[in-house]
Amino acid sequence: MGDAMSSNAAKIYRQPYEIRQALASLGLTEEIARRIAFAAGAARASTIEVDPAGTPGQLSYIYGVRQVRLELLPLGWRRARFNNVESTVNDELGIQIVFQNVDLACTPKDPEAISGKGAASRDLVSNGTIDMFDNVTALSKSKYGSTPRVWMFCFSSGAEGGSAEISCPQVFEGNQFEGFSERIWVLNGEGGPSPEPREKSGPDDDLGLDLVISRK
Repeated sequence: MGDAMSSNAAKIYRQPYEIRQALASLGLTEEIARRIAFAAGAARASTIEVDPAGTPGQLSYIYGVRQVRLELLPLGWRRARFNNVESTVNDELGIQIVFQNVDLACTPKDPEAISGKGAASRDLVSNGTIDMFDNVTALSKSKYGSTPRVWMFCFSSGAEGGSAEISCPQVFEGNQFEGFSERIWVLNGEGGPSPEPREKSGPDDDLGLDLVISRK
């Protein structure tokens, strides 16, 4: 991956052969990433003006997480949850994928989470030595004996469609990401239909990875 470019200390893979190689190292393919982005974009596009505020972001998140798992669980990955942060884990590779709505993906600017990150997200990214999951029986440590490394599936919406990158966040202390070590630019405005709802709501209508939906 020698042609990877650097921005704020991040390696950015955006050439086709770089993208394929980088995704393969994570047990992923371009086709899988496209289907995830399409599902998130289509769900967002299905909303209409009368829906509650926040529906576009909620649906994008829900269907994004769902599609990640529909794609990866049959390949041997497993579901995980740490303090309401949902992820999908590959124990053999020692990694986990977290779906995240962001402001912009696949631009020189680092993506920013639509919703501010809390302590659970900070801990999940920073911890690499102890089991942090809240269900020890079902969610055991990775084969390496540490919390799997976090990679974010970053999805953003735009007039031409959705964009997506799969990126590894650096340790951060505030409520927002503070840089990435690697960024794989998967899709640039090709993530299915235009993800904008038929009638846009206010600027606070998106949610990110800390959304939890539970049945009573």
